[in-house]
Amino acid sequence: MSNDTDAIRELGTRIVDLLFEAVRLQAVARESGDSAAVERIAAFIAGVSAAESACLRTDESAGAFLLSRLDEHRVH
Repeated sequence: MSNDTDAIRELGTRIVDLLFEAVRLQAVARESGDSAAVERIAAFIAGVSAAESACLRTDESAGAFLLSRLDEHRVH
């Protein structure tokens, strides 16, 4: 794999971690009844997802991204 592919894979992994944390924080906000925070976090998640999608313009980037979503047990 090229260095670009490795970098895309690393970024994909970091994005997954970021999105999982955002979803966790959203659940905490929902449990505490903070609907404004729930909405802001939803907007953040949508923005990160849109940016992530915009970065997947080449076959190599898309392939590396998909590989970053795989582990031994599941697809993220």
